[in-house]
Amino acid sequence: MSAIVIAVIAAVASVAAAVVAGLFAMATRRFEARLKRIDQVAEPKRDMYVPLVDMLERMFTSDGTPTADELAHKRRFDTWITVYGSNGAVRAYSRFMQALPAQPPGDIQFRLYADFLLEVRKEMGDPTGNVDRLQILGPRLANLSDRRSLTDPDLEKVCDRAGWTPPWRT
Repeated sequence: MSAIVIAVIAAVASVAAAVVAGLFAMATRRFEARLKRIDQVAEPKRDMYVPLVDMLERMFTSDGTPTADELAHKRRFDTWITVYGSNGAVRAYSRFMQALPAQPPGDIQFRLYADFLLEVRKEMGDPTGNVDRLQILGPRLANLSDRRSLTDPDLEKVCDRAGWTPPWRT
């Protein structure tokens, strides 16, 4: 009788091991499929973000105007960010683009640009990172008149302090 019990225990253990192995195999396949989907989305995002960030960087560091190719990419970007962009990136980009025609003070432009770069970084880099606006803008800070415009978490207060009414407020 003890041989039968041992055989039953071995059989149950074998079945349990097979079930566990099957569950792990299914989980691995789902994880691999998810990674494949992430990669399929990440490449178009990179293709979308890189030229725009390059253009904006050049606008902030030189007097050069955007080329015709850059402007065409920006028009495509304006459409596709709503599809590929995270909620934070869409909000940051929208505010940045709404603000520019209203000629915000330089500090506000830097703030909105930094907010957008932080959102792009979350999407394309490390979503859990703790880099702040001051670190993102680094060497460009020489032209900043009030560092609080980058450190104050409340954008509305920053706008009030600068004496500028953002277009999304009106």
